[in-house]
Amino acid sequence: MKRPKLGLIGIVHEESKKDYWGTMRRVAEIGYEGIEGASELLQGDVADNVRRFHELGLKVATHSATLDQLRNQLDQVIKESLALQTNHVTVWWSDFNTRDELLRDAELYNAAGERLASEGLKLCYHNHDHEFKKTFNGLYALDILAEHTDPKALYFRLDVAWITLGGAEPAHILRKMAGRVPAIHIKDVYGTDEIGRWTAVGTGVVNIRDSIRTASEMNDVEWMTVEQDKLRNLTPFETVWVSYLNLKEAGLI
Repeated sequence: MKRPKLGLIGIVHEESKKDYWGTMRRVAEIGYEGIEGASELLQGDVADNVRRFHELGLKVATHSATLDQLRNQLDQVIKESLALQTNHVTVWWSDFNTRDELLRDAELYNAAGERLASEGLKLCYHNHDHEFKKTFNGLYALDILAEHTDPKALYFRLDVAWITLGGAEPAHILRKMAGRVPAIHIKDVYGTDEIGRWTAVGTGVVNIRDSIRTASEMNDVEWMTVEQDKLRNLTPFETVWVSYLNLKEAGLI
């Protein structure tokens, strides 16, 4: 069993705009090992920024790319990803209303993912709830996307809260997608009757424990990233701390 490294995305974004390096130092001191989407490091001397980032004990868990960037700016995405010394590139959103639109996306992911793989990079797709709420011929949109993409070209950054909000069970989806999940997002909600009831990890209804245990048993999940789309009652750093401590208390980190 291999525990994924603990990452963080968002939550302290406003704090990092005021004091980037101070914020990153505090995050590392808590026990986080990486940040998703550290585009701030691309400003100025990138090599020196990345060196300083690593000295804090942090890695860049993934770089970000839009669909348009995958189509038209892939060379730049590759250049930036290599400079950041990450091995993941993640597309965070794609809307689709028909199966044909989904298959067109799959063609793009296959082409871009093949090129990224040639540079040692994994293209990841991050789900929301619509990949489970939208079905075609009885199949989840996510299943269709997986079926029509090369496993060596497209991987999945599975978000356990969005899976739950989509009506599926995270551990089951993780097992079904085994071999194609280099990272998961650990996120929680205090209710599923509407979107937006975000809460600190371990204080809601998402099956966090089974999700992390399943990811650990898969042995090839590199990252588990704490996220909260909107703060509830805590401040950003209280949220980061509580999420970390709840995971630690449960023996999951």
